Amino acid sequence: MKAYSISYVSCDGNACDMRTIEIPFDPPLHSAREVKSRLVEDHHRAFAPKFSWLVTDPMMRMLFGACILLGVGTVLGREELSKRVDDVPWADAIVTAVFGTSARFSNVVVGAWYFSLFAHTAEACYTAYFCKVSLKMKTGTIIKWALLNVCTGFPIMNKVTELVAIDRAGRLKK
Repeated sequence: MKAYSISYVSCDGNACDMRTIEIPFDPPLHSAREVKSRLVEDHHRAFAPKFSWLVTDPMMRMLFGACILLGVGTVLGREELSKRVDDVPWADAIVTAVFGTSARFSNVVVGAWYFSLFAHTAEACYTAYFCKVSLKMKTGTIIKWALLNVCTGFPIMNKVTELVAIDRAGRLKK
């Protein structure tokens, strides 16, 4: 066997059509006994998340950047962050206009960092549960999904819940 075919329905508005895609076995199979293990391997490869999403997906890029900035502010500490804001006139003007003082801004940054870390970690646990129980992913793949979830939160969890919904719909049709 050199390839396998997958047929699916693709819809655009009210128009739907049946499409078929052929996926080659690379390297080609030597015997029919290899089919199941190769299909399972392809399944795991298809479900693996891509760390490039942190750059290519606009929502993930924005949330990842925000989390990094909150983390940097937390690592600097409240006093150092306040001092750095106070030393830059335009930043001090913006922070004072929005938060009242740079000290309050620093407290908000640190609080937001810990809140986002807690919330994203909770989402990562939820995501890992679905990856393990519903999607039957390998441990390494689950860890990748969970790590990306801690970095960005909702966008990753949303991708996993979409995969779970597709999996459930496919199981109901059987």
